Amino acid sequence: MNNNNQMNIKSRLLKLIKYIEHRNIKTKEQILKLMVTFKKYKRTKINKLIGILAEFENYKKRIEKNQKIIRENAKKNLLLELLSLAEDFNRCFNSNKDKNLHIFKEGIKIINRKLWNLLKKEGIKKINSKKGDVFNTDIHEAVSIQTIKKPELKGKILNIIESGYSLNKKIIKYTKVIVGKVGKEIKPNE
Repeated sequence: MNNNNQMNIKSRLLKLIKYIEHRNIKTKEQILKLMVTFKKYKRTKINKLIGILAEFENYKKRIEKNQKIIRENAKKNLLLELLSLAEDFNRCFNSNKDKNLHIFKEGIKIINRKLWNLLKKEGIKKINSKKGDVFNTDIHEAVSIQTIKKPELKGKILNIIESGYSLNKKIIKYTKVIVGKVGKEIKPNE
């Protein structure tokens, strides 16, 4: 037994002795009756604690089940919208492309617009970056660094390779860019 347990037991015994002295309990029967009462009280408290723990476990299970249902419904709704887009693509490609090229192109434009509207509705936003902006590691990913002659373009975006996107204000895809770096110009025959 470690010292903490021994101290704890001694402390409890001292409290019990003080209680017995304070209540003026002198007989063995009175002490036994007090101990039985204490055990019942302790058992009641333990049973209440067990009940609370069981309720908490049930609550956690209900919450997990509800979250799973919410995720499944959100996934189902998104997939239904994507299926609608896939069917639009099928209709577009199965139309007679050669005779109605203009209609085919319009169909592709409509599908593209529907897809971007769906992404926007789901919380996707394009990160607005353009040539000449200062390179920012919070929203940009440098895929290449290009040596430049103009010092004013140092650390600035020279070209955008791929757009970046955020989902509910959190970056999910960084804008891929080429960044300018001032370097020594190399002359031929040096």
